[in-house]
Amino acid sequence: MKASQIMHPADAKALQVLKQARGFNTLVKYFMEKGDERIMRGENLGTMLRVTPDNLPKVYTAFREVVNRVGIDEPELYIYNDPVMNAYTYGDTHIFVALSSSLVERLTLPELQSIMAHECGHILCRHTLYKTLLYIIEDMGKAAQVITESLAFPAYCALQYWSRMSEYSADRCAAAVVGEQVFQSAFLKLTSGLSEIQGNPYQLVEQGKKYNEMKNASFFDRVQQACREMFYSHPQNCQRAYEIDRWKSSANYRNFTKDFEK
Repeated sequence: MKASQIMHPADAKALQVLKQARGFNTLVKYFMEKGDERIMRGENLGTMLRVTPDNLPKVYTAFREVVNRVGIDEPELYIYNDPVMNAYTYGDTHIFVALSSSLVERLTLPELQSIMAHECGHILCRHTLYKTLLYIIEDMGKAAQVITESLAFPAYCALQYWSRMSEYSADRCAAAVVGEQVFQSAFLKLTSGLSEIQGNPYQLVEQGKKYNEMKNASFFDRVQQACREMFYSHPQNCQRAYEIDRWKSSANYRNFTKDFEK
């Protein structure tokens, strides 16, 4: 799989700009490798449960399948104790993926692979490196008083917007690996917190359609919802479900999945 095959257009456009800051990229990668990555690996080994071929072998095998399909080097996989279903990844040289215990308990194995594939999508697109770069630029600007508060706020909003778009790219990776139906099923559980869902498997897609109708009903509604969303680092779940449903109808999705399944 290539990053260009799954990238949301807005994500790809933002990354093109970030890739031009080569000096900052090298600097951030160095500090990640020598600092944060080592600190977080120590934290992971000290406080989380590492998944290996001998420990939770079914989860490990499922993870290996996802990693091989995406085509990335295998990251370390950890499970941490948390009743909230969530997952995250970090690193550029020494990369890891962390899953909450509630994900493992409440999702089926294919649904869990959807979450794994989402995190692997972030790795494939190298989102962690560029998100860290943006945070450092923002923090350094504030510390050096190069960026005033009035200028920092638009930069913060732009960062959050790109972060939301990067989630769409990772969602596409998940849908490509496990199929969009499994993706929708996993998202229903993530949204509700339930371990079993009955009824319409596309309920979130329907909610996404209604939300967009409401949002675009008037100029006031668009401004109101945009102001509410501007502080979010992730899109709303109904929007993510709706976006994947739209993508599955595109020629890009059909051609990609056809080649991907060969």
